Amino acid sequence: MKKTLKILIKTAGALLCAMLFAVNAVPGMDTVAELPKHIYVDDAGGAEKLASLPEPFTVTDRDGVAVTSDLSERLGQAQNGEVKRFSIELFGVTVKNIDVHVRDDIYVMPCGSSVGISLWCNGVLVVGLGNVDDGQRRRCPAQEAGIRTGDSIIAVNGTAVEGINHLSTLTNSAGDSMELTVKRNNTQFVCTVYPCIKNGEAILGAWVRESTAGIGTLAFYTMSSMNFGALGHAVTDPDAGAIIDAKKGELVDATIVGVTHGEQGFPGEVRGTFSALSKKLGTVYANTRYGVFGTMHAQMPNELYPEGVKLAYPDEVELGPATLLTSLDDGSVTEYSCEIIKLFEQSASDGKGMVVKVTDERLLERTGGIVQGMSGSPILQNGKLIGAVTHVFINDPTRGYGIYAYWMYEQMR
Repeated sequence: MKKTLKILIKTAGALLCAMLFAVNAVPGMDTVAELPKHIYVDDAGGAEKLASLPEPFTVTDRDGVAVTSDLSERLGQAQNGEVKRFSIELFGVTVKNIDVHVRDDIYVMPCGSSVGISLWCNGVLVVGLGNVDDGQRRRCPAQEAGIRTGDSIIAVNGTAVEGINHLSTLTNSAGDSMELTVKRNNTQFVCTVYPCIKNGEAILGAWVRESTAGIGTLAFYTMSSMNFGALGHAVTDPDAGAIIDAKKGELVDATIVGVTHGEQGFPGEVRGTFSALSKKLGTVYANTRYGVFGTMHAQMPNELYPEGVKLAYPDEVELGPATLLTSLDDGSVTEYSCEIIKLFEQSASDGKGMVVKVTDERLLERTGGIVQGMSGSPILQNGKLIGAVTHVFINDPTRGYGIYAYWMYEQMR
C-alpha cells in the first residue's frame, strides 16, 4: 500500500512539473509574468501591453467576458479614478489578475532617490588629442583629419566601433590610411586619417573613452509607461565637456556615503557609490540636454506619494511655496520646503525654466542648500509635479535652477 502511494505521489509530482514546464514554455508567458499587478492608464497611454498579449492568452472582465479586442474602448469609457479588474487567462484558466487604474490626467511617481547612472558611448568619445613621433616629425593624425575633442568615432572603414579594444583592432588592420565616421553634435562626417605606424600598431594621436558613470537623482517615472527621467540635464564628459552620445546605459541603486556642505563659491556634493552588484532599476535609452531617460524594470513607489501625482504643465507653475524631494542619508526620501522665486516663460522645451530657493532649515543645515548630486530632485507645488532641480548657483548654494517636468516628459518615448 505504501509503495503504491509513493508511486502515485511521484507520478502526480511529475505531471505537475510537466504542466508547469508546459505553461512556462508558452510564447508570451514571460511577458505576462513581467506585467505589474497594477497598471495605470492615462493620457500617456498604459494599456498597450495588456491589449497586445499574443494568443492563446485572453483578457477577460469580472464577468468572464473576453475583452482583449475592445479593451482600449472599454477603458476609454471608464470614469476618472475608476479601477477595473481584469484577468489574463490561458486555455480558460486564470494565470494573473490585473487592476487597471483609469485617470484623465498624466500621473507620475515623483522619486527623489539617489541613483547610479552608467552610460556606454555610441562608438568612442575623443577626450584629448596629442602629437606622436612618426620617425620624421611630431604630428597628430586625428587632428590633421579634422577630428576635435568631444567628437565620437563611430566607425572605421564602415565597421561600427564597439569600444576601445575594437577600435584598436580595426585601426591596426586598416593599413596606412583609413576612413573614420565621426559624429559631432548631431552631424556625421567621414574623414581620412593617415596614422603613425609603430611596431605594427596604428596610432591616431587621440585619447578616447567608451563609458562613464556617476551619481544623480531619479526625478520621476510615468505610472502608465514606466518611462523615467533623471538629472534634468545631460551627462557630459568631464574632460571633453561634450554631451555623451549614449547607445545604452543602466540605472542602478546607489548608496550615499557622505555629504559635503556647500558654501559661497564652493559647491557641495552628495557622495555616493554603486557597483556591478547594485540592484538594477532600469535601462537607459537616451542622454539629452534635458536629462537621462529610460524605462524602469519595476514600480518604485514613494511612501510620501503612494498614488503618484499629476504632471503639471508649465503654465500651471507659479511663484511661491513649493517642496522638493531628495535623499541624503539612509536612502529614504525626505520632503523639504522651498520657494519658486523666478519663472522663465517657455513655449517649447528648454533647460532652465525656474529659479528655486531652499527655505527648509533642515536642508540648509545639512547641505547648505542645493549641492551636486541633487540634480533631478523633483519639485512639487499644489499637489503636482512641476519640475526638477538641475544646477546650483555657485555664489549662493541656497538657490538653483530647475527644469519644467513637462519638458522632461516630452523626451520620453
